Amino acid sequence: MQSVFDLKTEANELSSSNQGTAKLQYRQVPCIRDITGANFTGGALNFRFECGGNSWWIPSRSYIRMRASLTKPGGTQLTLADGIAPNLDLFPNLFQSGEFRIQDKTVSRIGDFFAQIDVLEARLNKSRSWIKSVGYSTNFLQDSFTARQSLVTGDGLVTPEQPQSNYGAPVGQAVLGFTGAFTTSFALNAATGSKTYLLTFAANGGAVGDPQTLFSVNDQIIFTAPLAQACVGYVVSTPSATTMIINVPGAQPTAVGATQGMVFTVAPFLGAPSRRVGSFEMIWTPPLSIFKINHGLPNGRYELVLNPQNSQVFQKLAIQSLTDKIAGTDFKFEVVDMFLYVCTVEGPRADDLTYLLDLEESRCQTIDLNGDALQQKNFDVSPSTYALTACLQDKRAGTVTQFPLTRFKVDAVGDQVDQDKGLGLNRMYINYAGENKPSPDADPLFAPSVNPRVDYTIQRYNESLVNSGAFFDTGGAETIEEFHNNGSYYYFAWPRDGSDRSTRVNVNMGFVNATGITSANTNLLLFDHSRAVARVVIAGGSVRSVDYETA
Repeated sequence: MQSVFDLKTEANELSSSNQGTAKLQYRQVPCIRDITGANFTGGALNFRFECGGNSWWIPSRSYIRMRASLTKPGGTQLTLADGIAPNLDLFPNLFQSGEFRIQDKTVSRIGDFFAQIDVLEARLNKSRSWIKSVGYSTNFLQDSFTARQSLVTGDGLVTPEQPQSNYGAPVGQAVLGFTGAFTTSFALNAATGSKTYLLTFAANGGAVGDPQTLFSVNDQIIFTAPLAQACVGYVVSTPSATTMIINVPGAQPTAVGATQGMVFTVAPFLGAPSRRVGSFEMIWTPPLSIFKINHGLPNGRYELVLNPQNSQVFQKLAIQSLTDKIAGTDFKFEVVDMFLYVCTVEGPRADDLTYLLDLEESRCQTIDLNGDALQQKNFDVSPSTYALTACLQDKRAGTVTQFPLTRFKVDAVGDQVDQDKGLGLNRMYINYAGENKPSPDADPLFAPSVNPRVDYTIQRYNESLVNSGAFFDTGGAETIEEFHNNGSYYYFAWPRDGSDRSTRVNVNMGFVNATGITSANTNLLLFDHSRAVARVVIAGGSVRSVDYETA
């Protein structure tokens, strides 16, 4: 820690002369082959670049930019009625595996479960404010299906992320020209789902304004009489001369037939309602351990290798949907272009140097669960493991579009929090290196079918955040609702004696039966987080050797 009495005694200690931040810039690096359209799945994607002389590469500030499109098969814009959203944490879903090489030597690799590792590391290491701002804006890293859907549909809704200050002062119906005994009909709109209603106006002796000129998409309308209780709706498509469609995201009102004098107020939406685009950009940094290094790396020949999903499934892995969708029939996802952006700074020459890379790796393994009774599943992990994460996932993830690879849930139908198999977990502990965690055994039961309901998941939520450090992040951590919506995970830090090289892990889990969810649908995922070291020797301005080993 720096003392208040530490004075700067050399000119090179001054910020103004610090070469470590001089001339920071980005270089655009293309893939060595064409990756647009159908070519994307044609083999490994290789991005090669070199640094030399005074140029240093900063891994943690580098990223990949992709331009892509998500539309109907004919290329027109998706609508809410299609029931399709970009997948949670879309970018890594497109890849099976990846690795990074220095001087043709692999120093970081993820061989499988690429998407699962990426989303878990984001949830473990990124603050809630980052996820709901940068992550949401650049890679759809948001738990809300509706919010993600609204970004790519032509009739997208106002989302919770958009501030209420975007609304003007509410206006009464008289100001809009609705007076007297005008008639309204308020009914479910069968074409677009149970939360969408068709509102029809007729003069019937009163005065009726023209919805086409008075209402805009995403205007907020608050209805009171003659409904039993007030409800809030949003205009979701351009009104006609007599009708408009509204979405009611909260409690569903009773449909009202032809009724005279419905009372409502309107808060006009002042800002852009949502992105609502069919073609978009994404920015993403791979979860490979090399990209966690936040200092510069000197001379070297570097290469990022990403292996795409095969052509039969990669489009399906780009979306989440309300019912299973077929690529080419229900939607089309296409890659327009993709570049690696390498962050470099000007620094001192490193002609003769030996340095070490302190790497933090994550690996995922899976095994079937075979019933609800307490059962033990065995795994082998790296001897340098410093933490373990256990979670559950539906076996249909990655093959049926309701079940994303990036959500740790086992659902009967899909997208139903109360029926998540993980919330029926009533006993759990992990044994590793001669120690059980938690101790005593966890019983994080969530019972939605009893009255009153039982929720004993808070302790496991809290301890996972404390163990990962997210609890102490000034940007906050995900809420318990987001923790359940994205799927529960159980993270345990595992400090050990330096001489302990244990590799055997036993995960023990037992469940109460959840209606509609069988063990046949359930996979147990175990992530082991470990350390590794790479040693790089530079002589005569060139890299002479690269050695990699677990810590």
